[in-house]
Amino acid sequence: MSVVTERPAAIASLRRLRIYGAADNLLIAVALGLCALRLVMASSLGLADDEAYYRIWSLAPSLSYFDHPPMIAWMIGGGRMLLGDSALGIRLVAPFCHLLGAFLLWRTAYLLYGRATAQTAVWLYLAMPLLAVGGILMTPDLPSVLFAGLVLWSLAELDRSRNANWWLAVGVFAGLGLLSKYTNLFLGATIVLWLVATPENRKWFRSPQLWIGGLIAVAAAMPVVIWNAEHGWASFAKQFGRVGHSGTLGPAYLFEYLGSIIALASPLVAIFAAVGLLGVARAAVARRRSNDILLMAAVLPMLAYFTFHALHDRVQGNWPAPLYPPLAICAAIAIEAITLERRRKALFASALALGFLATGVIYADALRPMPIAARMKDPTEQMHGWPALADAIDRKRAETNAAWIATSSYATTGQLAMALRGRSDVAQLDQRIRYEFLPRIPAATLRKPALYVELDRRIDLALLKSKFRGVKKVGTLTRANGLPGGATYQLYLAADPRVPPI
Repeated sequence: MSVVTERPAAIASLRRLRIYGAADNLLIAVALGLCALRLVMASSLGLADDEAYYRIWSLAPSLSYFDHPPMIAWMIGGGRMLLGDSALGIRLVAPFCHLLGAFLLWRTAYLLYGRATAQTAVWLYLAMPLLAVGGILMTPDLPSVLFAGLVLWSLAELDRSRNANWWLAVGVFAGLGLLSKYTNLFLGATIVLWLVATPENRKWFRSPQLWIGGLIAVAAAMPVVIWNAEHGWASFAKQFGRVGHSGTLGPAYLFEYLGSIIALASPLVAIFAAVGLLGVARAAVARRRSNDILLMAAVLPMLAYFTFHALHDRVQGNWPAPLYPPLAICAAIAIEAITLERRRKALFASALALGFLATGVIYADALRPMPIAARMKDPTEQMHGWPALADAIDRKRAETNAAWIATSSYATTGQLAMALRGRSDVAQLDQRIRYEFLPRIPAATLRKPALYVELDRRIDLALLKSKFRGVKKVGTLTRANGLPGGATYQLYLAADPRVPPI
């Protein structure tokens, strides 16, 4: 009798496993396909301004840098070692980090909420425009999101297994996150909140592994501390100075901040994420379950800080990037809670379609700027036209007998250093701390005339005249950036330096 009753249940279980297996295989295939697409995009697009600047960092690895910790420079350096000093070499790591992030998110969501939520969360992760763009570009947000995901995954493994040795992994990944971006300091708040708010987790304060993991994180982050100590705490002052900004309180930046999250997560995904986060927060307060508190703690500290920051100053759209994977889990929870299957499937499909459509439009515009982009600020324009502009600049340099190229912005410096590599030295006249890790241009070269090149709106004649006695405009060039009119650069011949110009 027991065999008869158990057999249908066993058959049903096997059928569910087949369904899950097929769904997982489809998800894996899509994730791999998108990784391949991003590799193609990475090799086809010119560098963004920030990427070109970070490439300079990779030319001479340092303990840290003025703007950010060193992880992005180390990653770019690794890619360049493998594939050379090309767009694909510089970006090689990005698509694979995004792919690894998808697998980490699946495992994390599975441990916390089960297979169905894990599958839905990863689909939403793949469709988020911010993360889709971040899977191509090499910026500090890439390792920041990756190591934040690794910390959350390690905590989920700890929560499931109750094996204290996972604290060592948490320490390693938290430390590497601090080598990626200062935003990852919020992970400390995540850990403390999870420990304190969950009664059964307070025992971990008596675990040696917790404190050893903390020491590992501090030790891993020491290169950043040492660099700052040697440079007057300049990077800390630059980044943490934003915390004390005393701008006028108002809603303008807050609306901009919320709008950027809605757009960069995709509108339907953002709505589901808000609904899911509210549900998780309520459950965390009511039931005090460890998984709910962990997910809430992964989101709320950073979300609360940036919301407060937006009340008095602008929050750049990429700053909250580590929030997007846990928000994908929140959105998946909200979708899975819809009881009517037809409605759930329709809303899920709509959320994916809208996200992938937005990502497709961004990718298409990056490859070939669309006419509508001419009427708005298009960040992809900076990826176009640099080789031709560099050739024209190099001809003008030879024509004017200039020995090197001078600029007054990190964006122009990075782009021309990439486009002119091997043909001319390029140096920014001010903010030497950005480049103190590089070998200095020979003094004999600096005594010779320089060709100053800068974008129209960034021209700094006062700076130029403070460095050189002889300043003469020698032309104007246009970078074909895919938009009507292009981008205009002014050229000046600068001779007879007053002091060493850099």
